[in-house]
Amino acid sequence: MLSLLLEPLGVDAMAGPAALQRFAKDVAAVAQARGCAGLPPSGSTLAWVSDAVAACVAEHELALTATTGVHTPAPDRDASLRELKRLEGLRTHLRALEDVPVEALRAGAAAVAAAERLLPDLLEPCRRADREWPEAIWRSIREIDIEPVLAGLGGRPGGRKAAEARELVLRHSATAARELRNRELVPLLEKVLDFVAAEESFEAVLSQRPHWWRWLAPDVRCGFRSDRRAALLWAIGARDTGAVSGSTVDMLADADIRAVIEHGLTTAPVSTGVAPAAPAASSAARLTEGLLAVASRTDINELRAFESWYRKNVDLFDRVAAAVDLRRTEPDLREALGALVSRLASGAVDTSRSAYRDIQSTLREEAEARLSRTSYSAHVIESEDLVGVIRRIGSLERELRDSVRVMPSAGGRLRVAIAGRTKSGKTTLRKALTRDADRTGIGRGAHRTTRETSAFHVGPVTYLDTPGFAAKDDDLDAPRARAACDSADAVIWNYAETLREEESAELQRLLLAGKPLLAVVNVKGRVDEPHRLQRFVENPEREFASAAGHAVRIAQVSRAVDVAPPVVLLVHSGAAHEAVSMESRDPGERALRASRLPELELSLSRLLAERAIPLRAVRLAEGVRAPVAAFHGRLVEELPGIDLALGELERTASSDRAALLKAFRSAGRDMRARLEAERHRAKELLPDVVRDLGGVDDARRWSDFVTGLELEGLLSDLENEFELEAEKRGMVLGPTASTPERPGDTRPRVRPRADLKEKAVSLGTAAAKGAATALLGSIAAKGIPKKLAVPPPLVTASYVAETLTGAVKAVSGEVDRARRAKDRWTSATTTEAEASLDELFDRLAAWSARLTDDATAHVEALSEARSADISGTRERLERLSRLRPVVRSTLDAIDLVLARRLLALAGGDPAAIRLARRTPGVVLHVWTDVSRVADVRECLRDQYVDVLTERIEIRTDSGCLDTREGSEGNASEGNTDD
Repeated sequence: MLSLLLEPLGVDAMAGPAALQRFAKDVAAVAQARGCAGLPPSGSTLAWVSDAVAACVAEHELALTATTGVHTPAPDRDASLRELKRLEGLRTHLRALEDVPVEALRAGAAAVAAAERLLPDLLEPCRRADREWPEAIWRSIREIDIEPVLAGLGGRPGGRKAAEARELVLRHSATAARELRNRELVPLLEKVLDFVAAEESFEAVLSQRPHWWRWLAPDVRCGFRSDRRAALLWAIGARDTGAVSGSTVDMLADADIRAVIEHGLTTAPVSTGVAPAAPAASSAARLTEGLLAVASRTDINELRAFESWYRKNVDLFDRVAAAVDLRRTEPDLREALGALVSRLASGAVDTSRSAYRDIQSTLREEAEARLSRTSYSAHVIESEDLVGVIRRIGSLERELRDSVRVMPSAGGRLRVAIAGRTKSGKTTLRKALTRDADRTGIGRGAHRTTRETSAFHVGPVTYLDTPGFAAKDDDLDAPRARAACDSADAVIWNYAETLREEESAELQRLLLAGKPLLAVVNVKGRVDEPHRLQRFVENPEREFASAAGHAVRIAQVSRAVDVAPPVVLLVHSGAAHEAVSMESRDPGERALRASRLPELELSLSRLLAERAIPLRAVRLAEGVRAPVAAFHGRLVEELPGIDLALGELERTASSDRAALLKAFRSAGRDMRARLEAERHRAKELLPDVVRDLGGVDDARRWSDFVTGLELEGLLSDLENEFELEAEKRGMVLGPTASTPERPGDTRPRVRPRADLKEKAVSLGTAAAKGAATALLGSIAAKGIPKKLAVPPPLVTASYVAETLTGAVKAVSGEVDRARRAKDRWTSATTTEAEASLDELFDRLAAWSARLTDDATAHVEALSEARSADISGTRERLERLSRLRPVVRSTLDAIDLVLARRLLALAGGDPAAIRLARRTPGVVLHVWTDVSRVADVRECLRDQYVDVLTERIEIRTDSGCLDTREGSEGNASEGNTDD
């Protein structure tokens, strides 16, 4: 953290913590003595650091809680959690996203819009039946075997089966059902049958649709979940617009992750309101950014210990922060701080980090100024092509913000790996370098002791003692040693007696990689007895003369891969360790000088200063440059395609709107024609339907008749045709707020018909009355012969004939009256049925007209919103296009700082280089004046080429004048990226 605070002065952490602490106190003293303008009060940076520590601790707790969960949703879980925490609107949708399937999060907005359109219609029959049944009964209504119950309730009110059926219903229902009569229970149970049929239909549809649709409508009793739909569209929008990655959004399906996020949102993030907002390049911002960058690798207790230590030293930090921030505007202060920097040890100053941060801050400010948030209408999700364009632009914007977010860490101690063959004396050399007199771990004879890489510190340098190469009984030694060498800033190659094939290959690999390397030939003459050590001290050249030929072998191995040989030193590590172990100082000093260990330490210091610091600058440059270069590559690749896609959307927007409106109006006219045809057909079928009406089940018969007309299919056809026409043009026609409800059945008011038994009784009564009337009339006309006990047959026949004639006339008159009544009933019923049909079809026609009007109005609104969204997307695209030259300039600035840094380390004048541009991994182009070409060529010699790139080209305005090739000098030149 001290190094991060002092980095604008060019101070690196390799100076060591003690040196940094002393230097920081000197800087604070200078700032205090000069009374810098705007010097902050004591503790002004404490709030920033405390908030940063709190945020880091919260992130640790989030990551820990997420790790203890069952799932591991993303490889980079900590970063994904941070992404989710930064999302706007996340808190309001966490509860609605409960149990959300991952498939739903990976779906598209079009699929959600289709679910929103279809699920309510599928659930409507269920809800309609639900509303006509007492709410309390639904808890167990599915357990009733409805058909036997209906049969029992349809019997006599006092019958045994009816009583059993009623008890069955009451046993499965609540007390509210006790007040219902049998005839009231029957229609309710019939609605249950309708409900079960609707539920089966709903399940059948869901079985053919995506499984996650059930999450939007989990139960037919609950209905469509609009809150879940809104949450799902929000998550899909966050993914499609590039706010977060798809894998990060997938984490919302994990209940543990949601709980972690909800807990994390209660913890305040780094707050900029507790203290004056600091500029992007201020010391307070650097401290908080640096702390957040290393927090994932730091224990919670260490973070809290750091905060406690910071509180104790806050005065020091405030003064240092003030001095560093004000050095640009205070010339005297800048001069005084420069004098302090010059006192540090050589090699501890590297101005690259400060320059890179300034470049990065400039790009960040430019990006934040141009990448403003853009709001979109809800209609944007209904255009798949537009969503794709916005997703690509959002991904680019997010990548740009990520590339300039946090400065990579390149500080810390220099790392030097000691490598070589097994039993070559690496551990002995380490103990000599660290002045460790302990003999534990030093190999004896054929036994090797180092099986794991261990670290030890000498001043600002960390040495890595590695296992040996070419071990025949352990294949793990070489990979461990190789990994240590790759992570080190420099390598000491410990050579002993011979250079076997395995060693040669590893040595060549390190040389080809441009790794700073010092070859040490370890002379192994015995000095473990005092007289042997004394003889070596008196004549060390005799031991070294026998090993001088090994340098030739090392040079041969290096030239075999066309690499300049490394510096070769002859050292007697055993004698150096014996010298460290001697109690007498003067003989020990003479033995140490004779071992040539001081020459090794001096050569190593020179190697670190000349090669390790440039390498560290290269790594830092790559850490800053790589994400920016990746973003620039994405811009070059993506912008033309996005521009073409957006231009196509702009060109087709008006034509799609006109074609869609025309198709909708044509479909509306066709639907009216079909309804008229169906109206005519229905009226032709009315006579047969009317004959069956007038009874107790006339409602069911009329409902069956209307159902047989299949009008529901006509309504669905119109909606489906609208949807298909919209899909052809890449749009999703979502439901509108004013969509009319579908018309229900219109039932005619039918008067009851006379019953057949009643007609028979009335005809018999009329016949009896007619016969009696005729008989009495005949008797009254003819009289009855007196004194005639038994009438003669003719007289009797005459009376009977007149009686029958009277009865027939009476029945005929009654039949005429009944026929006239039936005709009147049939005419009235037909008129009522036709009126009901007309009303039904008129409502259907009005519904289709309103649906067409609403759909066209929806298209109009969608088209206007789509045009506005396209305009907003075009603005975002133009902002990205304007950022492209800024990013290119940033890359050039990074390359220029690095090239000038290399030239300065080589003893040249950094101002000689006017411009630098890298072709990734191939060529560094350097522009200079004609008069300085020779100087630049001399300084940028081959030893720096393989550190940075395969080839360096020195150019002037007139063209390429010189090429310095490294170890891969035959590589072809890449095209300059403009």
